[in-house]
Amino acid sequence: MKPLLEIAGTALAESLHNCGRTKTFFEGEEIFAEGDKAEFLPIVVSGKIKMVRFPEIGKEVIIGIFQNGEMFAVPPAFDGGNFPSTAIAMEETKLLIIYRPDFLKLLRDSSEFSFAVIEWMSAMLREKTATIQNLVTASPEHRVGNVLLRLAKKEDEKQPVKITMRRQDIAEMAGLTTETTIRAVKKLADKDLLKIVHGKIILEQPERLRAFLR
Repeated sequence: MKPLLEIAGTALAESLHNCGRTKTFFEGEEIFAEGDKAEFLPIVVSGKIKMVRFPEIGKEVIIGIFQNGEMFAVPPAFDGGNFPSTAIAMEETKLLIIYRPDFLKLLRDSSEFSFAVIEWMSAMLREKTATIQNLVTASPEHRVGNVLLRLAKKEDEKQPVKITMRRQDIAEMAGLTTETTIRAVKKLADKDLLKIVHGKIILEQPERLRAFLR
């Protein structure tokens, strides 16, 4: 799924920027907290944010990561409920904030925007379903491998793909400890499904890892 700001036509891009306002968040800064009233739709102009939940003190689970051009937290912005998780900037990040009345007006006025929102919700539903199945049934190597493929989709389509996420972040996305994740990455590297170069994970041929996970 292509980021909204990347695929938006000229008219839609102009409407988004005209009705929204930009705000910069620094690394580690909270954008909104779980349970806050969803009063706006956030779109990443530049940078990277993570949506997280804290099931217990000291434990963080990453629900999703969003970066350049991507919108997130769409369902609560649509229905006016509460944000289901907390959003935190992973680096200096600029967001386009569109308040809910303007968001709903754009949905009514722009079929292009409406279809983009429907596509986003459909993609998220498929991803969450796959994530739940992955967490319930897969081995650590499969869980980590599926996370790596999800992250690879967000990088440039050119190969090889360099995964820039920390092992801790990958672990939180996979629902594993950092130590188990490190072991799983090593096992995948031993199978020649990825390479570790200067501590970074490199997917030279993502399709090989995808075939292994089937």
